[in-house]
Amino acid sequence: MPPFQRTSLLKRICASKITLLLIACNIAVYCAAGFLDTRAFESLSQTSFLIAWGGNVPALTLSGEYWRLFTSMFLHVGFLHLAINMLALWSLGIILEARMRSWVFLGVYLLSGLCGSLVTALWHRDEFFLSCGASGAILGIFGAAIVYGLHDRRMGRPHIPPGNLLFSLLLTFGAGFAFDVDNAAHLGGLLAGALLAGVALCTERLRPMAAAAVLAGTGVISAAALALVTLDNHDREMQQQIAAARFERTLGKMGLLRPAAAPASALMLDECVDRVLFEAAQGGSAAPDLRRCIKPGDREQSLLARFMPQWYQDCLAQTVELQQLYPDAAARKALAGAEQYCAMQIRIYATIFQEQPVELQVEQALQTRLLMKFLVDGGRKFRTESAPLRAQADAMQAILRRPGELASAVISRSGCPYWSCARSR
Repeated sequence: MPPFQRTSLLKRICASKITLLLIACNIAVYCAAGFLDTRAFESLSQTSFLIAWGGNVPALTLSGEYWRLFTSMFLHVGFLHLAINMLALWSLGIILEARMRSWVFLGVYLLSGLCGSLVTALWHRDEFFLSCGASGAILGIFGAAIVYGLHDRRMGRPHIPPGNLLFSLLLTFGAGFAFDVDNAAHLGGLLAGALLAGVALCTERLRPMAAAAVLAGTGVISAAALALVTLDNHDREMQQQIAAARFERTLGKMGLLRPAAAPASALMLDECVDRVLFEAAQGGSAAPDLRRCIKPGDREQSLLARFMPQWYQDCLAQTVELQQLYPDAAARKALAGAEQYCAMQIRIYATIFQEQPVELQVEQALQTRLLMKFLVDGGRKFRTESAPLRAQADAMQAILRRPGELASAVISRSGCPYWSCARSR
């Protein structure tokens, strides 16, 4: 290669700081996520991995998890997906970033990616769909490169080689066909990048301060427009269904729903806790010996000690969220009872496994546990003449029946193929 060509390439690389930074960020996210979560490299649980790490699932995104619009831009299905997208970004970035300001290049990339993610969420809002990858943002860069290329060619100073455009396009769409095409993200990113590039080109005729003000204003207006469209399409009904589906799954893990799906050791431990509390209440003891319920060295019980408190913590958070989403008095009362139950179970597990001196009112504990079983049972096994209790049970059953097919599918696919999702190294 002649010396002047080597110098030109070196200058392009030095002028591509943002391109290199974006490539490094994508690679770092892929490596860090793979190191921290073994599901990244397991085909059976890759969907749950991508959802957990921020993949764009329209039902989740539009129900309040708006951060998925951004995080999905840095997630990739596998190494090949990542490699193809990064090659496409590199082939365009080293040319386009040198042609436009670096911070403008970054703005086009991020806003195009967000626009592509939002278009995907709106387009697939009524189905289970998982989108991730940088292709929406890269198509935005591609759209910007087309606008700049056409302008420069018309002005008689071609700057962007057509070969780089074609190479990037083939790589991006090749990745799409290999890992399922997200045409909505591609189209949204492409149009956003082209429009933003048009504004950037117009500012080249302005003075530096005026150009910076116009570009900054365009970025703010674009971000605000994306935020307004996202908030305007907030799906409160799906938010209620998603929250109820999560709560239902947590209750199932705890053995309160579908006992066959819960660890047998958890059910046996819970039965033992019932017996110990009942014996303490009969004998008037204020300090029940709950440690009688564990067997030293039992592997299954050691797993319970690790995972069950987290599920009860999840239950606490979910009941608080549900009380905000279901303002009906009976529903709030029932959820308050569930919240009290989960808080008490955390204390019980601390007493059993951590030998912590926890104050426990035996009668109250028995009543709380009985109330929770009555609420989730719906009155099939337990009977009461209390109209308020029956209303609470009906409200709880209505919440548990709330999830539709889509919400249930999203939550079920968010889980792991094993009985616990806490599988990070």
